[in-house]
Amino acid sequence: MFFGRNICLLVLIILLLLTSFSVVPVLAVTTDEIEEKQKELEEVEKRRQDEKSVLEQRLNREAALKEELKQLENEIQALRAEQERLAGEILLVEADISEAEAELEEAEEHLRYREELLKLRLQAIQQHGVVSYIEVLFESKSFSDFLTRLHSLSIIASNDMALIEEVQNERDEIQAWKDDLEEQRANLESMRAQVVANEARMEQAAFEREDLLVQLQGEIELNLKAIRDLEAEAQELDSLIRQLIAEAQSQFSGIKGDLFWPIEPPTWISSGYGWRRDPFSGAQAWHGGVDMAPHHGAANYILAAADGQVIFSGWNGGYGNCIMVDHGGGTVTLYAHMSSLLVQKGEVVHGGQRIARAGTTGYSTGVHLHFEVREFNKPAVRNYPSGNPDYRHNPMNYF
Repeated sequence: MFFGRNICLLVLIILLLLTSFSVVPVLAVTTDEIEEKQKELEEVEKRRQDEKSVLEQRLNREAALKEELKQLENEIQALRAEQERLAGEILLVEADISEAEAELEEAEEHLRYREELLKLRLQAIQQHGVVSYIEVLFESKSFSDFLTRLHSLSIIASNDMALIEEVQNERDEIQAWKDDLEEQRANLESMRAQVVANEARMEQAAFEREDLLVQLQGEIELNLKAIRDLEAEAQELDSLIRQLIAEAQSQFSGIKGDLFWPIEPPTWISSGYGWRRDPFSGAQAWHGGVDMAPHHGAANYILAAADGQVIFSGWNGGYGNCIMVDHGGGTVTLYAHMSSLLVQKGEVVHGGQRIARAGTTGYSTGVHLHFEVREFNKPAVRNYPSGNPDYRHNPMNYF
């Protein structure tokens, strides 16, 4: 009887020992799997951050191209207005030229008449010669008649000279007027040709920039698709990590009461939870946490929001220096963008304990703490663009 009890007791001890030895490797494998998948997540986050960096550059280039196109369009409009103004001036000058040509035709007709008169006078002089003038003088009947005839001949000679000079001056004035009008028209035509050439050059530049813009927008769309794909991959890894954490059987059973404020004062809320305009791309994006910024960019201490175990401490892509604390019950708090980390993976922390210092590492525009509360055992708040559930709850409901 006693021997039988000893055998039973021995068998029970052996079974217990076998059970305890079999649990250890399972937990070890689970931890290794968590670390492996966490590294995969870090790599995905790094690639996603690289894509966002390229996207930011291309978005900046897109904005610059749009501004260039706007300026070119304004210049083209100004050139077209200038072209219209020059066309109006050309019409006025052409009207003046038409009027001048009519007056010129009339003046030339008058000039031809004057030239004909002069020709007749010269023919008369040539036919009768200088002797006829002397004969006219000697045929005078008296000295008074002589003086009268001499005065008349002088007047005739003066008129002949004046007529010749007037004809020459009128011809010169008409020619100068014609030359001036033609020069005006030539200048205006040259200016209009230059404006047309400038407009063509501007339109070509605008066409080239529009072509670049279309190409760039295609590249931006590829960037966005790559980011969406990487986000989907990150969500899958997040789900797997959540599963592995659950399998690890945390020693904590969830959050008890309100959370500690996760950053030492003085601070202010720089960006709330929910939809907002992304500070890099400018597009509407979901913000799954709350950003808490120290005054004047100080490196305030970051505090554990509740008791738990650190399941991640290190670089995490866009989150920069990041800490994740498992509080049990499917609840994980996340702290991002720190300048330095004070705890390591596997450490147990208590609510209010200093775990890091504020910074601006990763996908960040200034010193702040990005704080998230992920409740994997509660209904999802929303879905990611990929359709996967998003378990990031509003942290402000936990204080």
